[in-house]
Order: sequence, then C-alpha cells, then structure tokens
Amino acid sequence: MHNDKTQLGKRRLAILYQLPESWGNVRTVWEAARNDADIEVVVVMLPFIHKDYHWQRELSQAHLDEMGVPFVAWDAFVLEDACLDAVLYTSPYDETRPEAYRFANLRQHVGCTAYIPYGLEVGGGAHNYVYQYGQPVTIGATAVFVRSEGAREMFVRHCPTGASHVHVTGHPRMDGLANLAQFEVDPTLRETIGNRRAVLWNTHFSIDGDLWSTFDLLAADILDAFASRPDLALIFRPHPLLWKKLTNLNILDEAGICSFKEELRARGIIVDERADHRHAFAASEAIMSDAGSFLMEYLATGKPVLYLHNPHGLGVNEEGEILIRNYQVASTGAELNRFLDQLRLGNDPQGPARRAAIEDFFHGFDGQAGQRVVNVLKDLMA
Repeated sequence: MHNDKTQLGKRRLAILYQLPESWGNVRTVWEAARNDADIEVVVVMLPFIHKDYHWQRELSQAHLDEMGVPFVAWDAFVLEDACLDAVLYTSPYDETRPEAYRFANLRQHVGCTAYIPYGLEVGGGAHNYVYQYGQPVTIGATAVFVRSEGAREMFVRHCPTGASHVHVTGHPRMDGLANLAQFEVDPTLRETIGNRRAVLWNTHFSIDGDLWSTFDLLAADILDAFASRPDLALIFRPHPLLWKKLTNLNILDEAGICSFKEELRARGIIVDERADHRHAFAASEAIMSDAGSFLMEYLATGKPVLYLHNPHGLGVNEEGEILIRNYQVASTGAELNRFLDQLRLGNDPQGPARRAAIEDFFHGFDGQAGQRVVNVLKDLMA
C-alpha cells in the first residue's frame, strides 16, 4: 500500500502514542497531517512502561476509539515493512517503550526522527536536565519542536548536541488553549461545581527523591482550607503517576486509593480523571500547582496561579524562576489561605503582569503550532 502512496508523492508519518494524557501534545499535529494531501499519518499505540504507572491496553484503545483516531498497536505493526519517512516521539524516555521502538533501534527504519516535549519543563536539578535534554531522543532527533525561544535556550545550555535541531514552532499542546473560552466543558463537571468558584489543585508524584511534590506537606492544609470555604470547589487533578507512587511506597494499596478518592468526593472535592485536562482548566478560576507542566501551562489561561513550593526539593529551573515571578508562592498553610482569600475577594494584583508574560513563554499562541510542526516535517521528509 505504501508503494502506491509513494508514487502519488505521499510521505508516511508515524505518531507514537503512549499515554492518553499526552495525546494533547500531538492532537493538532495529527489533525494537520490528516488534512494534508502530501502525508499519510499512522498512529502507533505503544505501552508506557514505568514502575509508577499502571498502563492498561484497553484504556488506551478506548481513548483513541472515543476520539475517532484510527490506530495500530505496536505488536501488530511491522517496522521493517512500514516504509516510514518520519516518526514523532511523545516521550523522551527509551525505557518506557518496547525495545524495537527505542531510539537507536527505530532510527534504523526511518530517515526523520522528531520529538515534541511531553511536558512544559519547569523542574530544577542537574540530573533533571539529563532527563529533559540528555535522552537519546532529545540528543539525536532530526527535529525537536518547542514552545518558545526560552525553551530553545534551555537546549543550548543543557543538551549535549546543542539546539541546531530545535525548532521554535510553539507547542501543539497549547493549540487547545488558544480559544479556551469556546471549549465545551463536560456538563457533569459544571453541574458538580454548581454555584461554587472552582480552584484546580495539581500535585506532583515526587513525594520521595526529587521532592517537587507538596502532597505530603500541604494536602491536609488544602483540605482544611476548602472545608472552611464552602463557596469554593476543589478540583483535584494530580500528576498521573501519583497513585502508583503511593502504592509503590506502601503508603496506600489499591483498595486504599479507591477509599481515599471516595473520601475526597464525600467532602465535596472533585477528583478529575478525564483524559483531557482542558475541562479542568476551563471550569476553574485559579490553580494551585507543584512544579510541573501545569504550573507553566495554566499561565496561558490568564487566571491566578499559586506555586506550591517544597522547600526541601529541587525547585524550578532557570526559566521556571522567571515564570514564578508572576505567581504567588506558598509553602505553608497560611500562605495558601491568603491566596484563597484574595481569590474570594477578586483581588489579583499580579494579573496584568502575568497576562503580559504569556507571549514570552508561548510562541505563536494562535492555535496553529501543530500546522507549523507539519510544515517543518514536510520539509525534512522531502
């Protein structure tokens, strides 16, 4: 089939899908490629192999089916016969993939390798720079597509091969936020929030090791704060690796996690497990977040942000330090309560400066980053 396509001038692009939560990073790339007469695009579903994540094949399949995305599973896809012209990675970590799809092996079957960062990098720490900029994919890819000049400068400083392969296209993940006011929020979420003002709570999974998480430090204060403010609704959307981390550290077992979620719901807290985070972004009026992608991404909404800082952890990187100048910061319950009370009063002293900073962190915030990625890929596949 590919030979016939090639005769018609089509190029074949494979997008590697590993996590439902990461589909937003490439959704508009897939849409642009599907609408391009010169490209044949195939989505290859891979497992996500990680000790802190319980990957379920049926959930990934159901997510793709629900979105109407045709796909082929990795174990039914013959790389040697696929005749790929380009492949797009959605995770830099080789150990999360089957052996055949690791960078050194896959590049033998394709001329153009590309990567879109799976998150918006804010975490500090020297070894984290290796995680973000020193993986085989980030070092050796034909192209890496980033959200801003600041993100490209991080490659200049921390990637062993520099940034000559890095393209500032804007991050396709941000295309879905370019017109967030028009996003159709799940009516069930709207109904659960009711007349309350919703605040999104995002916590990292690193309650050991790097300690970006404040879950063990501030969770009790957060729950108490919302219990005493019935006019506020709390949307809890943790990093997807948090739940398995809790079981791996023997803090909770699977039954305990289910009970914990039910306890939160009984308190009136919304546990958001939708694949698409835009529902929570659109429905909330502010966010409280550890160092992680949401800490940067929520900036694009223009709404208030509270950075939950673990004073014992690695903190944020150089660009993250610039980012949090536009935010309030909390490491204590008192600082958290101050932020919530300001929100209730409608006080947002950092609002103008925060909204002015959006263009510094998100190049071409116009909903067209996915198309720009496809345009570059077409040139590279030519």
